[in-house]
Amino acid sequence: MVIISKKLTYETVYDRIKSNIKAGHWKQGEQLPPLEQLSAELGVGISSVREAVRILGKQKILRIEQGRGTYVDNDLTDAPADRLDFLERATMLQLTEARLIIEPELAAMAAEKATDEEAKAIMATAEAMKRKVEKQRDFLKEDIHFHELIAKASHNDIMFHMLDRMSDLLVDSRRKSMKWPGMHEKASSFHYLIAQAIIQRNPTQARALMKCHLEDMLFEFHKGEDSL
Repeated sequence: MVIISKKLTYETVYDRIKSNIKAGHWKQGEQLPPLEQLSAELGVGISSVREAVRILGKQKILRIEQGRGTYVDNDLTDAPADRLDFLERATMLQLTEARLIIEPELAAMAAEKATDEEAKAIMATAEAMKRKVEKQRDFLKEDIHFHELIAKASHNDIMFHMLDRMSDLLVDSRRKSMKWPGMHEKASSFHYLIAQAIIQRNPTQARALMKCHLEDMLFEFHKGEDSL
């Protein structure tokens, strides 16, 4: 089953910049136009351009020099497609590793601190995701909302905002991971079990299930690396 999701704006900008570099419009060592100019030329918000540039910087395709500008660090002309896939996967791998540190504890805290209304909302979202999977429909919205609700129900503002700061990357990570064979069914099952643990006020189980869910994603990332 293939579930198709609409591209995020920053992802489209990311692809445009990368295509321009590969086509030789911007050569290695050349400075890119200012973010404001790119925003106007591409007809998108500056935040989308900034996020795309940030990711390309993490992948060593661009070099961001504070106070000076953004430069092409790798012109990609000799980079095979699987190398580019590896760079994107590396960013997502690190993100999942960060989630593995944060989100199991958020789930445990939600099981302890969530109000009855918050716990019910988490379960309702998990059930909505399950129904969409059964109907072979896109469930990205419910997936994102589920994790946001858990973070909010932890009643820890610092950890909630840490996760919120990664929101765009989290969305992109989920969009891509959901294309892996069988991942949508597994994610739906994990979410439902996590929601049950929160409803039942079982922080140990909520933590363990969230950890297992994210470790399963890490396993898939590493499996993809081994195939290159």
